[in-house]
Amino acid sequence: QAEPRLTEQCFGKWESTPRDGADFREAKKQFVERHEGGESMLHLAQRIYNLLDDVCAHADTVYLLVAHNGIARIVHSYFYEMTNEEYAGFGIKNCEIRRYDF
Repeated sequence: QAEPRLTEQCFGKWESTPRDGADFREAKKQFVERHEGGESMLHLAQRIYNLLDDVCAHADTVYLLVAHNGIARIVHSYFYEMTNEEYAGFGIKNCEIRRYDF
């Protein structure tokens, strides 16, 4: 079943721009900024943390969440303390599977 809270972050004015661009890289460091019509990193984290809280309430069930790096780093930060640099640099490989236990 599709879970709408797993939707990638909307970067507003940065959508469809190169992800390795210097301006975009700097803008991503602004966790509270909504990027002119987009979603802030804090709002995205709240959305994913709320989903994980719901999953935790049913910890006797196994869930498979499929997501890209933006969501994967937030999931990882839910379970592990990370510095800003670790958070920004965190990534998963294509088709990588990670297990997290509540």
